[in-house]
Amino acid sequence: MPLNNPAPQFALLTEYDMRAYSGVEVFTRSGGSPVDLEVFTSGQGVYEDLLFFLNRRCTDPDLTWTLQADNVNTFGTSWTVSLNDNDKITITSDVDFEIVNQGSSDVLGIGSSTLNATLVGSDYVVTAPNDWIRSEINLANVSYRVDEVGGANNFLFPAVNTYLQDVTVGLRNKSTINDADAFASLASLEELDRAAQGASGITWFIDSTGRVNCSYLTSLGDVSWTSLEIRNMLGFTGSEVPAVYDVSYSLLTATHKAVGCLIPTRPYQSHHLRAQNVGQSRRLIGGGYTANYIGTYTTSVLRFDLDALLDSTDDYQHFINRWLPYCSQGERVNFYQGWGDSRRQLATASVNSSQPAYDSLYTSEDNGAYGRIRGSLVTENFDLAYPSRLKRRVPVNVEIEHL
Repeated sequence: MPLNNPAPQFALLTEYDMRAYSGVEVFTRSGGSPVDLEVFTSGQGVYEDLLFFLNRRCTDPDLTWTLQADNVNTFGTSWTVSLNDNDKITITSDVDFEIVNQGSSDVLGIGSSTLNATLVGSDYVVTAPNDWIRSEINLANVSYRVDEVGGANNFLFPAVNTYLQDVTVGLRNKSTINDADAFASLASLEELDRAAQGASGITWFIDSTGRVNCSYLTSLGDVSWTSLEIRNMLGFTGSEVPAVYDVSYSLLTATHKAVGCLIPTRPYQSHHLRAQNVGQSRRLIGGGYTANYIGTYTTSVLRFDLDALLDSTDDYQHFINRWLPYCSQGERVNFYQGWGDSRRQLATASVNSSQPAYDSLYTSEDNGAYGRIRGSLVTENFDLAYPSRLKRRVPVNVEIEHL
């Protein structure tokens, strides 16, 4: 069964309109080349949200779980890491093997025991018994040892120790994905950075506090911002000092939370759906009605507490000045019902032979109670009044109409 967390951390991410920055140089690297945004053609330049602007919810082939194993293996000719219909990680090879977790973070859910592969058809398959971790991932803390059964060969993976946005992003190879989240016409900041440096060891991601991060091989050089407007949008001040980790990697973390990104520290208080059935009707002279059905519209009615001055973090001014201006009534917003899993929401009734219950694009956990809801903001007015004299948190009501 998939992970069932009754109180997950959630996120509201607004649309990112970058059309005004067409072709703009964003930053340079001290050991490499400048990074420019694309020259957008008419109608281009609007990203679904900050996560898609940073990494397009996919990664370089060499950083995927599959290629991390395939590139360092000492036996076997074909390795694949994927999700099965029960939302568990599976590792497949053409040679019999065993696998054990040796890292401090078991993000794939392998567990503490050595797992033996099972022959399925002509392949050997290990299915992780535990849930994979929902969060951003530091691959320096992840290490799986794979041993050949009947032989002396073994290897460790992953070998490239950047960060990943989440486990499912590591399943999505930017060179081969072809689904509704591909958005192939727009390159992410991560892809532009890699192309400019001619290197794959770079990732851009959002952490669970709503701050933008960049992990990279230290030898590729530190970031020096050229566009101050984009720097400020992403929450950087220009004074950040990257932290070196795992000897040869660096992590640059923004001082402030990015515009258009709201990730409260607490789970939401309530979330229910409201349906509006729209049509036109006329009463007939002889009795009865004639009607013209227009459509059924679904709205998420969300209530949550906004962190304020005396809480662990203060989002009061951030919400007013760095979130609302990017999401006025009718504009796009994505509701991540469980942060750390960036897949789309899927209702169980939509599961069929061509669309499994779980894959790298969709999750049908609890009949659509998790996963990303794509929508437009309905709410126009927000009364951010403290419920008591203590300025700790403020109740907020938001309505999002589903796309």
